Amino acid sequence: MLACKKCMFLTDQDKCPLCGGDLSKEWQGMLVILDWETSKVAEHMGIRANGKYALKVR
Repeated sequence: MLACKKCMFLTDQDKCPLCGGDLSKEWQGMLVILDWETSKVAEHMGIRANGKYALKVR
C-alpha cells in the first residue's frame, strides 16, 4: 500500500483517489475510519471520507 503525502489516505493506485496527491512508500501506523461524520479522531485529523489512513507519511 502507498500513502498520500497530502491527505494520508492509503491506496494501491498510482494517484490518490481522494485528492490526486503524490504517494509515498514510506509511512507508519494505520487508522481505519468507518464513520467519519461521527468520529472524533477523523474530526481532529481533518478526515472527510471513510477508509484507511496512515498516521505518519514521509
